[in-house]
Amino acid sequence: HHPTSFGRCPRLLSVSQPPTGVMGCSRAFSSYSGSTLRYCGSVPASRARGCFTLCRAQSPSEPASVISLSTTGRVPGLSAKELHDFLATPSNWPRIVASSHSVRGVVDRPLRVGDSVEEIFGLPPVLPLSVAWTCWQTHADTGLLDVRSESGLAKIASDCRMLFEISEHAEYNGAEVRLTMSYVALSPLATLAVPVLILDNTLALKVLLPAATNPKPKLDQFRELMGVLYGVAGVAHALDLAGPSQLLRLAGAPVFAALPVSGQAVAVAWCAAGPVAYACSRVGGFTADVGLIVYGLVEIFGAALIASNYSVGEAAELAALPNAIAVQLVIAACWFSQSKAK
Repeated sequence: HHPTSFGRCPRLLSVSQPPTGVMGCSRAFSSYSGSTLRYCGSVPASRARGCFTLCRAQSPSEPASVISLSTTGRVPGLSAKELHDFLATPSNWPRIVASSHSVRGVVDRPLRVGDSVEEIFGLPPVLPLSVAWTCWQTHADTGLLDVRSESGLAKIASDCRMLFEISEHAEYNGAEVRLTMSYVALSPLATLAVPVLILDNTLALKVLLPAATNPKPKLDQFRELMGVLYGVAGVAHALDLAGPSQLLRLAGAPVFAALPVSGQAVAVAWCAAGPVAYACSRVGGFTADVGLIVYGLVEIFGAALIASNYSVGEAAELAALPNAIAVQLVIAACWFSQSKAK
C-alpha cells in the first residue's frame, strides 16, 4: 500500500531498484488510485537523519503532491510500551513539539481508536492554526500509533498523517521511535514548509522527547545540559585560540600568541574549564555545581583582565566583562529556578 494515502488503498503496480546513497532511506515506486498514476521517490531530508518522499500526481485532475517526512529518535530508560503511552497521550505533544501550542479533546490519556483531538499550533492568537486528528490505529504491544486528519489545514494541506513505530532498543537500554509524517500539499506553502517541518520533527524526537521523558530532577538535567554546553565551548575556544583568536580580538586583546605568559595561562585555564565542567556534570550533584562555578569564575576573571588591560577606545568590539557577568547571572537564575522545579 502507498505509505501516504489514507482514504483509499491504492494498488502497487511496480517497484524499481531503490537508488543508493540517500541517507539509507530511499525508495521509488508507482501506484495507481482511481484514474491517477503517481510516481514516488525519496530524496534526502537536508542533514536530518531520514528522508522525505515527494509524490507528484501524473493527472491534470489532481495537481497536488504527497510529501512524507521520516525522522527517528531514541529514548533511554523507557520501554517501548511506556514510550507508546507517552506519545499516545496528546497532552504531551506541546511538551515535545516546538510548533505545538496546545491540544483540545481527549488529551489526558492514551488515545483509543476513534478518539479525536484538536492540536493548536502556529503563533496563537496572532496566527492560530489547528488540525483535527483522529486515532486510526493504536497498539501498545506492537508499538504502533497512527493518527490522521483528512481535512488537514484548510487550503494548505490535506490527508495529514502521523505514523509512530516504536520498538525496544536493547543496546541503547531504551526505546526507539520512527515518525513518518505525511500530507497532501494543496499550496506551495506546504511544500516550502518541508525544511521547517524537518527541523521541528528532528528537534522533537532527538532533543525534546528525551528531555521530557527523563526521570531525573530538573536541576540534574540542567547540570548535565550546562556541562555539555561548557564542554563544547571549551573545545571551541581552544580551536579559536590556536587559530585566529577571534574572541580575544573582539574583546580588544591581541591574539593568543601575543599575550604575556600569565595571559596565556588564563586563556588555557578558560579552555580547560569547559571539559572539566563537563566531567563534573557526569558525576552530578555538588560536584557538577563546582564545575559550573569554576567555569564561570574563570570566564569572569579572564574578561576582567582583558577589560583592565586591553579594552581601550574602539579597539574592543565586545564588552567582555559585562557580557561575562550577564551570562553567569542568567545561568545562576536558571539554576535557582530549576532547583525549585518538580
